[in-house]
Amino acid sequence: MGRLFLRPVFALLLVTTMASPSWGDRQVIAPFSHTYNFSGAGVPFSIKAERTLRALPGTDVWEMQIRARNLLGEIRETTRFRWDSCLPISEYYGYYRRGLGRVREAALTLDQAAGQAVLHRDGALYREFAITDNTTDILSQTLALQCLLENGRLDDEPMTFDVASERRLEPMTYVVTGRESLRTPAGRFQTIRLERLRDDDSGRRTLLWFAPELGHTLVKMIQDDDGDAYELVLRSR
Repeated sequence: MGRLFLRPVFALLLVTTMASPSWGDRQVIAPFSHTYNFSGAGVPFSIKAERTLRALPGTDVWEMQIRARNLLGEIRETTRFRWDSCLPISEYYGYYRRGLGRVREAALTLDQAAGQAVLHRDGALYREFAITDNTTDILSQTLALQCLLENGRLDDEPMTFDVASERRLEPMTYVVTGRESLRTPAGRFQTIRLERLRDDDSGRRTLLWFAPELGHTLVKMIQDDDGDAYELVLRSR
């Protein structure tokens, strides 16, 4: 898989809703299991990525996981959170990487009450930093976008979240930039395009296409991080 295992690359996925649980007169995301094709970063072929969302039995905690693997290795990312309206309030984000003869693991624990996030890498304490009481994580923020779009947030006003990554807490902002028809392996869909707004002029870009007819499923994502281009396309649902 080459450079696929150097960093998290699946944290901008969203998947379709089904019959959704509600809060008030709005809908949040129901359990799902879908697949995408991932390509880019020098990988000469497309890789199948499986993504799932489930409610943990007997609790109000939800878990989302995405996993991709082939003969060369495996990548797995997991998040656990509680819904607060359309915002996933994160408790845990972790990843596992196996490839190129090495294994990497990290676990980010978020204590909203204490206002602190603690990161362990390969079992050792690596970093601590402050968070807010409405912090989400790099993976869960995608569910917030899907939920907002599904509940009518289609204007040009930016959508901003406090997002905890391995490095720090930072605001991440997205805005609707247009509509277009898009063909994927799962079919052709009318989509809404979003882009992440950035403060710098480095040329980095993140673009996402969502299909309203599929519950605002993400059907395509392109991320260009200083020349490292990744593409994610809906494969089946």
